[in-house]
Amino acid sequence: MPFLAQLPFSWRDVLDILAVACLFYYTISFVRGTRAVAALSGLMVLLVVYTLAQLLGLFTLGWLLEKVFGSLVLIIVVLFHEDIRQALSRFSVRALFKRRRTMREAQIQMLASTALELAKKHIGAIIVLEKQMPLGDFMSKGVKLDAEVSHDLLFTIFFPNTALHDGAVIIDKNGRIAAAGCVLPLAAVERQHFGTRHRAALGVTEVSDAVALVVSEERGEVTLAQAGRLSNPLTQDRLERILSNVLSQ
Repeated sequence: MPFLAQLPFSWRDVLDILAVACLFYYTISFVRGTRAVAALSGLMVLLVVYTLAQLLGLFTLGWLLEKVFGSLVLIIVVLFHEDIRQALSRFSVRALFKRRRTMREAQIQMLASTALELAKKHIGAIIVLEKQMPLGDFMSKGVKLDAEVSHDLLFTIFFPNTALHDGAVIIDKNGRIAAAGCVLPLAAVERQHFGTRHRAALGVTEVSDAVALVVSEERGEVTLAQAGRLSNPLTQDRLERILSNVLSQ
């Protein structure tokens, strides 16, 4: 068209700009709420310092920062390999084009009420909800069940002194209990006011995009772990809302 022919750039330039914009958008989406945000903030500070060094003629400082930038990719890979692995696992063809799966409202209500009832009876529990990243490695360390999620089954699994009560239950993408008695990685940093159960819930959310419900045996509270962070104690209404939002993302 005559109008497009007069433009200073072609359709390839438009496509290039859109591709870069999408890349920045997905990168920000992946690192939001992770440790990589701090790294990006530090990188921006270094870029500002490097620019000022060039403008002010501070050649030694500029040379030193150039050497740092030359090894920046290697440094980021070493420091944030877990975050990079998680981002690449989420950024897959199957994840981009598959339909979003959400648990039914009745399942979420049942899961929330069961967790609160376990807390009321001071029965400890960890319930992990799989999202995009497969949790097959953790499922293989437990007892495979492939069973419907139900109040009675969860109570049976977590009842004290039973064979599976110390491990975690993993609910897969299809909304079924895939395995019980699963061993989870502990959070990298030991926190004094967290027991082993809470550290395990934080640990699995640090290495995957899963979320984990934690029922405290001592305090009789229900909290939610996501992206290496733990929520405040939750009521049933708030827990249902959070689960609905998290599982629909």
